Amino acid sequence: MSYEIVKNISHRKKDNKIFITSASNNVWPKTYSKWEFMPNKENDKNKELYLFHGIIGGSYRLSGSVNENWKYAENKFYEYCRKNNISTSDIWDIPYKNEGNIELLKPYYEIFKGYLIEKKEGKYYLNSNLGIITKVNKKSFQYINYMDKPEKYCSNYKKIYNDYCNISPENREKYEIIVKKYSLNKDLTDNEKCTEKNMEL
Repeated sequence: MSYEIVKNISHRKKDNKIFITSASNNVWPKTYSKWEFMPNKENDKNKELYLFHGIIGGSYRLSGSVNENWKYAENKFYEYCRKNNISTSDIWDIPYKNEGNIELLKPYYEIFKGYLIEKKEGKYYLNSNLGIITKVNKKSFQYINYMDKPEKYCSNYKKIYNDYCNISPENREKYEIIVKKYSLNKDLTDNEKCTEKNMEL
């Protein structure tokens, strides 16, 4: 299946223009280019719905480098669907079963959009029964057993949640990985030794 690997999305709301930076998955070497989404429908109020439809349908696959707001919205929307036993494939299929009426996706897009613009104050990190997770890569994550300055590994909630989603559900359960808000109250003493280790995802 051919799809676009997306590394950036921007929406210029003053003239309703959406720009995407992407590369085709079946062309090598990968060459990313910026292009306007649906340029011939400048006043189409449903552009965002069509983009949402493409994302949940897999035509536009958000890479790890895409703006964290978009990746967060995608991850949270999939979580919402799992919790409510809703198939994203069934959502994607709604317009095709209703004479192409894209506006029927609006209730689902509003949920997605809510996550996109969501604000959450504070600093967060990934905690586990191994220690604090310091870095998440595509195939592994790093953790530290003990630390006296956990704020060094904190970030905003969306970044940390996206890292959490990059870890397999099996490992999230096995190592009791959770998103935790940073508090100034230290859980560890200053003389505890710090050692960093790697773990396969």
